[in-house]
Order: sequence, then structure tokens, then C-alpha cells
Amino acid sequence: MMAVALDPNLCIAVDESVELRPLRIEDAEMMYYLVHSNRQHLEAWLPWVHSIRSVADEATFIRHSSRDLAAGTNLSCAIVVERSIVGMIGCSIESVNHSADIGYWMTTSSEGRGLVTRAAQVLTDFLVTEINVHRVTIRAATENTRSRAVAERLGFVHEGTQRDAQIINGDFCDLEIYSMLAPEWFSGTLH
Repeated sequence: MMAVALDPNLCIAVDESVELRPLRIEDAEMMYYLVHSNRQHLEAWLPWVHSIRSVADEATFIRHSSRDLAAGTNLSCAIVVERSIVGMIGCSIESVNHSADIGYWMTTSSEGRGLVTRAAQVLTDFLVTEINVHRVTIRAATENTRSRAVAERLGFVHEGTQRDAQIINGDFCDLEIYSMLAPEWFSGTLH
């Protein structure tokens, strides 16, 4: 599998009212607002939140994401519900090892509706069927039970714990590693 440029107009339907689409520069203001208004919630689990302090910071992130999308190394998508962005899901794609690592976040007002689980399911399916990824991983802080539950609901295999693998708010935290292999996904034995 070689890195393949992904279409910036890509739209992945989750259901009749939910879609995943690559971030666009015109999303910068809305994405900044979502990060800012959910900052306390997001900072508990995501090390990058402190670096988004303005619309310009968000625009820089989106420009880098667009460049990586064109290179086929990253897909950063808005989770859009009835034309409103409620979070983000994305993945880094490593073509040499045919692997991808999924990450996600959701506004507090949109939690508890299964949106992230459905988005992760659709993105995993896209990765293994359209991009020919062999291994998909999800990493979540040990204490982040909501994020871990997404991987567990989808049948990802818990591989173990990476000790002190990430710094959150100045403190090291452990990460739980979950994976799904393409043959398992296709057979449906785990999800």
C-alpha cells in the first residue's frame, strides 16, 4: 500500500443525518469555538488542546491537515450532524505498515448518543475497505472510560497498556492500546 492522496471533497455517510468530511479552512472559526467552549473537558484527555488558543491556531491545524490529506498520511474529519459540527474524528495513516491510528473527540452536549462509536465504525470500515489498511488502532488514556468504551463496543482487541506514554496537563498517563485487523473486520467476528 502506497500513500494515496485522499479527496478533500470526501464525504463518508454515517447515517441519514450524520457524515464525516475533511476539515476545511472555513471550519476554523467553528472548530476553535468548539474546542474553546469544551476546553476543560477536552484538556483532561487530549495533549494538543492547550496549543489551540485562537482561530489562527485552528486554521494552521486545518492547513496542515489538508496538506497531510493530499499526501495520504492523515484524515481529519468533522463529525457533522444535520449540518452542524459536533466533534472530530481522524486518523494517521502509515502506508509502509498498512496501519492507521484513530482518534476522536466530541462536544459535551453531543456525548452519550453513540455518535463517536458509529463514526469510528464507519471510519474503520473506510480504512480497511477503501484504503486497504491492515491494522487499525485506538489509543485512550486508562482513565478515559468513554473513549475506551468506543473501542470495546466495536470489538477492538485490547493489546495492553503503554505506561507513561502521554503527558496530559504536565502529568504522565498510561494509554490503553486496542487494535482491529482487516481479516477480523471483514469476518465480523469481533464487531
